[in-house]
Amino acid sequence: MLTMLAIAAALATEPTPPALVEQLPPTYPASELASGRSATVLLELDVRADGTVADARVAESGGTSFDAAAIQAALSFRFTPATDERGEAVPVTILYRTVFEPDLAPPVVLQGRVRAAGTREVLGGYRLLLERGDRAVVAVTDGEGAFQLAGLEPGPWSLSVAEAGWRLDPVTVTVVEGQRVDVDVRPVLSAPWEAREDGVSEEIVVEGRAAAPEVTERLLSQEEARYLPGTNGDIVRVVQNLPGVARPPLNIGQLIIRGTAPEDSAYYLDGARIPSVFHFAGFSTVLAGDSIAEIAFLPGNYGVRYGRTLGGVVDLRVDDALPERSRGYVSVDLFQSAVFVEQRWEDVSLQVSGRRSYADVFLNPVLAGVSDSTIRVPRYFDLQAHMSSRTTHGRFDALLLASDDRFSVVGQDADEVEQTTIGLSDTFQKLRLRSVEQLGGGPWRNEASLIAGPERRSFDFDGGVAYEEPFTVGLREELLRSPLGRWGLGWRLGVDAELGRYRYDYAIPLYGEPERADTFRLAPAAYVEPTVDLGVVQVVPGVRVDGLLLGTGYGTTAIDPRLATRLELGATALKASAGGYSQFGTVRQLVEQPELGPSRSWQVSAGVEQRLGPDLSAELVGYHAWLDDLVSGREDAFRFFSGPPPIGPLDTDPYANDGTGRVAGLEALVRYADERTAAWVSATFSRSTRVDRPGDERALFEYDQPIVLTALASRELPRRWRIGVRARYGSGNPYTPVVNRIYDLDQQVYQPVYGALDGARLPAFWSLDTRVDKDWVFRGWTLTAYVDVQNTTNNANVEVMSWNTDYSEEDPVTSIPAVPVFGLRGEW
Repeated sequence: MLTMLAIAAALATEPTPPALVEQLPPTYPASELASGRSATVLLELDVRADGTVADARVAESGGTSFDAAAIQAALSFRFTPATDERGEAVPVTILYRTVFEPDLAPPVVLQGRVRAAGTREVLGGYRLLLERGDRAVVAVTDGEGAFQLAGLEPGPWSLSVAEAGWRLDPVTVTVVEGQRVDVDVRPVLSAPWEAREDGVSEEIVVEGRAAAPEVTERLLSQEEARYLPGTNGDIVRVVQNLPGVARPPLNIGQLIIRGTAPEDSAYYLDGARIPSVFHFAGFSTVLAGDSIAEIAFLPGNYGVRYGRTLGGVVDLRVDDALPERSRGYVSVDLFQSAVFVEQRWEDVSLQVSGRRSYADVFLNPVLAGVSDSTIRVPRYFDLQAHMSSRTTHGRFDALLLASDDRFSVVGQDADEVEQTTIGLSDTFQKLRLRSVEQLGGGPWRNEASLIAGPERRSFDFDGGVAYEEPFTVGLREELLRSPLGRWGLGWRLGVDAELGRYRYDYAIPLYGEPERADTFRLAPAAYVEPTVDLGVVQVVPGVRVDGLLLGTGYGTTAIDPRLATRLELGATALKASAGGYSQFGTVRQLVEQPELGPSRSWQVSAGVEQRLGPDLSAELVGYHAWLDDLVSGREDAFRFFSGPPPIGPLDTDPYANDGTGRVAGLEALVRYADERTAAWVSATFSRSTRVDRPGDERALFEYDQPIVLTALASRELPRRWRIGVRARYGSGNPYTPVVNRIYDLDQQVYQPVYGALDGARLPAFWSLDTRVDKDWVFRGWTLTAYVDVQNTTNNANVEVMSWNTDYSEEDPVTSIPAVPVFGLRGEW
């Protein structure tokens, strides 16, 4: 034993540090040449066992540009390996000092800029690898994507990327003595899930988002929605896949939220109300998706910021951040074409976009030769101009939005002159101004917005015309203060007013005598909402007071108290809310029946959120709503239908606050998202009933769907492919059946005898949708081709119940067959 110890001691050696044997001289930053100053940078270098540098970090900074140049040079160093006591090579971390002197700076022989192919995005902190024989040099770009190298031997060098997830076709760069070579490098992001997100940057801004006071606020981003199947890439249509949303008949552009009618929900643009969010048939949203940063979907129990509705809220939140670069795209598909351009000038940016459907251009001439009465294919377009700017203490943006939808059936009179027999149009133009300012650099923030513009809906039929022409101005002013730290107090104080002129004329002979009005409408509101942060518990009480005044002398008020709580327990969050909600009658209802008061809803909900991992989360919410003072009556009067016309006996009595309702349900959402995959499963189990008049039996609500299930997934594949699938199942809507028929001798037609109101239900709905995307990246732009197939299985789902002419047999209207929507998108 003593002999072995003696031998080991004799063989042991002192550890040796690494010795620099090969280096690339650091490049003096070009941005510092004018100053001519010296600088010293102390680096920490992780040296591998083979003597190469694995990583470099700044221990003592000499300035941002000098730090980047020192790191770039150090990554190309080669050392003799460090050894331990046994003489074996080991990895070590050492300190290395780099000194910059302008007089000693070697000449730059290679410089360039790195931008992503297709998007031209500047790549800061990006690593390039230059190789020549057994010599390897690493270049690191600065925040502007630029790099410079000095000390390279003359001759050919092979240039490639040293970043995971990126691809660059082989490039040979020839270094010539006494000359400076410029290169423009455009690597392709081939595997985004492998690419690192960190890099060298002079400034990193992290923007957080406090937990919302609402029990249920589900956020969707445009990037997340673009590739989801069955939506044609439209971000608002993605909302139809979330819990709490029933499937609309014929897949038209409606949101039926938590057992309420489509007209009971509201759409907002950054908190400013807009009349509609979908074009005809729900093919697309009225606002370009790339203008939207995110969508907030609040199915119920939302805070006092929103009011005048019994249903849900969808708030389109426009992206007012200044873009890092100018960009744009042109897209075409089976239904529409669109163009989007965004340009930045220092602290100001401008977006201009437009979209038009063009099926009418190709199909109308064909349909014109089919019969004397020709259906004109629906046509829609929208235009937007959006300006954003930074101010001294915040930001300001202005948005101009126009939308126009038209549909008609055209025939010929005796003189063969074209006459519109049926026509429908829906148009509006809005100007929205918004300012967000931090007050005095303190904790208070002021948000002010204005939205104004005309709207018009019209219907031509039977020689008559019906229209509604509101001109509305919306004003909102809010003061906000976030809770400062734990055990803090936050505030939301605001006023929200709608005012303007409302004119309508319903002159359709089929509906009897015309109804007309032209009056002023003012709906002011004030609200207050403190946020009490008690550590793991957050309590948010609030109250909203709404009023309504008409030029006819009508006036009423509504007071809605609300309360929300949230308990954070690590990966688990418990939440609950209760509150009142009020909705005023329409101008037409209040002009005809001035005694009407607001409809009311008392809502309670409770839920749990669970984080199941870094990429997986689950949510479960239960809710109940009691509806009172609902407006009933005048079902025989003309109205712009939000869905299929009513079936069965009509309530022709005057308007009255006689209706009541009950809505209860359970919502579940499991969501998974990583670098390559977006997927979720949503389930809604609910029951919605109504009693229209005292003494009536409780009946199912016309949009009641007890079970709605949706599962969808989209995954990015290698070589820039992406595939997605969506499966949907839903209960059919209730309808009033025909149980018998009577022959009318005077009219010589059969008249139906109806059964119990909404006493039957349509068959269940089932559909499978698929989507495939493929990108081709060119030097300055990217081409995307996709096919989005709705109802891939070609299932004939019953959408609306109808009957033959003598009511002897049911003749249901079924859904459209499988429709493959092909599209191309070129972006730069």
